[in-house]
Amino acid sequence: MNFKTTKAIFSNMLGNYLKTAVRNLLKRKSFSLINVAGLAIGMAVCFLILLLVLNEVTYDRFHENSESIYRVALNLDIQDRHMEIPTVPPPFGPALVEQFPEIAGVARLRREGRKIVSFEDKLFEESRIYYADPGLFDVFAISLVNGDPETMLEAPFSLVLTEEMTEKYFGSEDPIGKMLKLDNEHMYTITGVVKKMPENSHFKYNMLASLSTLNRLRGDMNMWMNFNFFTYILLTGKPNTEEITKKYHELLMANLPDQVKKLGVKISLFLQPLQSIHLHSHMEGEMEPPGNPAYIRILTSIALFILLIACINFMNLSTAQSAQRAKEVGMRKVLGAPRGKLIAQFLGESMLLSFISLVIAVILIQIMLPIFNRLVSKDLAFNPMQNGIIILGLVGITLLVGLIAGVYPAFFLSSFAPLEILKSRFKAGKGHRFFRHGLVSLQYVISITLIFCTLVIFYQLHHVKNHDLGFNKEQIAVISLKGQAHQKSDVFKNEILRIPGVVNATCSSHVPGIGMNETTFSFEGVTQEKQIMPYVEADDDYLDTFGIELAAGRNLSKDRPSDKRAIILNETLVKQLGWDNPLGKTVIMTDVIDRKFVEVSYTVIGVVRDFHFESLHQKIRGYLMKLPGELYSRISAKLNPENLSETLRAIEKQWQQIEPAYPFHYVFVDESFDRLYRSEQRMGQVFISFTLIAIFIACLGLFGLASFTAEQRTKEIGIRKVLGASVSNVVLLLSREFTKWVMLANVIAWPFAYFAMNKWLQNFAYRIEVELWIFILSGLIALIIALLTISTKAVRAATADPVDSLRYE
Repeated sequence: MNFKTTKAIFSNMLGNYLKTAVRNLLKRKSFSLINVAGLAIGMAVCFLILLLVLNEVTYDRFHENSESIYRVALNLDIQDRHMEIPTVPPPFGPALVEQFPEIAGVARLRREGRKIVSFEDKLFEESRIYYADPGLFDVFAISLVNGDPETMLEAPFSLVLTEEMTEKYFGSEDPIGKMLKLDNEHMYTITGVVKKMPENSHFKYNMLASLSTLNRLRGDMNMWMNFNFFTYILLTGKPNTEEITKKYHELLMANLPDQVKKLGVKISLFLQPLQSIHLHSHMEGEMEPPGNPAYIRILTSIALFILLIACINFMNLSTAQSAQRAKEVGMRKVLGAPRGKLIAQFLGESMLLSFISLVIAVILIQIMLPIFNRLVSKDLAFNPMQNGIIILGLVGITLLVGLIAGVYPAFFLSSFAPLEILKSRFKAGKGHRFFRHGLVSLQYVISITLIFCTLVIFYQLHHVKNHDLGFNKEQIAVISLKGQAHQKSDVFKNEILRIPGVVNATCSSHVPGIGMNETTFSFEGVTQEKQIMPYVEADDDYLDTFGIELAAGRNLSKDRPSDKRAIILNETLVKQLGWDNPLGKTVIMTDVIDRKFVEVSYTVIGVVRDFHFESLHQKIRGYLMKLPGELYSRISAKLNPENLSETLRAIEKQWQQIEPAYPFHYVFVDESFDRLYRSEQRMGQVFISFTLIAIFIACLGLFGLASFTAEQRTKEIGIRKVLGASVSNVVLLLSREFTKWVMLANVIAWPFAYFAMNKWLQNFAYRIEVELWIFILSGLIALIIALLTISTKAVRAATADPVDSLRYE
């Protein structure tokens, strides 16, 4: 047999397979539609989640030497507390380059808060501004648009903009040489334009100012006690990171001042691979919110579960229709078709259905992507023609779905004995019916698990939102002080207290939900020499404004000169110290005055009841409160909820009179606390969205099986109605078969769901107990949805004319 003959036979066989597959799909339109819809939705959701996963695991890999770039970070062990910080002193980077030849480049970055940018009598508030040195372009793959990377971050008061910032301020004009004023203080010259960092970068910038500017402004670039600089190194070759880490640590310790070493903090240096920062670094002060590996694992599992539910639908409906395909299989086998060709035929049908679903899935992805991006707070793009990985992913998922969905029906249908079929003695058998029902149970195990997890997440978030925090966070607006408002905080406070809608106001360094300062303290009669503790600087209206109660003693008073050396503790700290009567005890605080560590003595005058300064992820820590040593950075105003917008406008008017050079900016305390749980809120939204999709796909399959069952039992239903069965009897008959499998799914799903959510709840120091009602409600929801799905078909079958049913062939 020559090649042309073989090719013709193969072509005819393939055409025959395709023709048969199309004919069978069109013959059972409703079941084909259910299969295609389920597979298309499942594939679309799966691929959207995989787009997110791909984005997360490829963070920072676009840099040319990403595998050789490391961030220098520190371990800090403070008594029984362990901390990791991603920053080191500014002289450390140049010292590394000077002493170690394996370092090909060093990049240092200092993050700034929001800054006011002045341009042509207009004020703009910008974020993501960094001070950086020229080494940034040696270490990272930053795309240049205009400027010389060797010099554009060299001179003091140089500024590099992204293309977006350039267009915002200068339009289509060349910005090089033009100037912008930052924080109404200094003019910066534009020396370069760069492209912004890709979305999957662990740090992003809008503006880059030269690091030499900081030396001109503050003169602290040679201070080894200043732990505020992100430092990245580019290593050559394949260095032994353990060995060089030890050498780098020795260099750091040799240069740290004795004042730092006496603080009783154990410091150890380590190197973080750039590629692991996003998912595996969760330090205080990260540049951008880090990713969560557990979140990625959960999403990947949901994607696979949804895809599995869609595949189960195909398997169930294919095997359920086995009787309709039995004669076809029998005739093919009698005519000599081997089992292998029959398997290929049925797998081909599955693959065809999968590729049809792929086309619809691609359309769904385009429709769903903007919604999905809002849900996960990302800016993902779907461009298959520009990304080979996406094309491979689409084809791979399609083939996988076709194989998983079709492999069992193919082997099952091809196993029929032709003699039994042609003698009309063929029965699918109880084993296969049991298998189908088992698959239905598996679908509902997944659905119930997702329902259970969603209920727990929202119950915990409700608990977090309504937990007694020990203070009143409602209707308190926090205003960050800038410029003259910072210098004249008392004047500004007194002015806004005259506004009718302002109930109370206080000046402070920090407020609940927005962090605290930390330094070392020693306590009278406590053997442990120094302890690092958080503290807040606040005036005497702080407790009243936030509704914080005193447990003992009195409040601070700015009218008492002696209270400049007075301090208040919280109940937790008093318990930790073991003091029965803390009033009158001495506390010694280590402060930094004129860049020198100074020990200042304070007397305890009061104890406040515990309140949550941080999120409910952490237990309440011991902390202290004192009057400020210098200036306040925030004013918190307790507002009357009536005419709230008018009150805020009045406060803004007072702000503009004191500090017109800075825009008025405020945030409510309750909103700040809500942001602490943004990750969990997003997770809850994702769960409820994908739970609904999973249930919908499962219901599609259940509806198909119910339709098929009703069709198979048409004559039986007709006879039962003739003999007096009511509609409810018939509905119960058809529903009972599926209901017991959904009930079984509850028993299987509950332990898995409980284990997963109990582990998730460990992230909260203050958490709910998983109560019995959550188990019952998750099961009831799944059962009600299943019954509603089955009933739609069962009622139609039960209300059909029995004469038509008895005539059914």
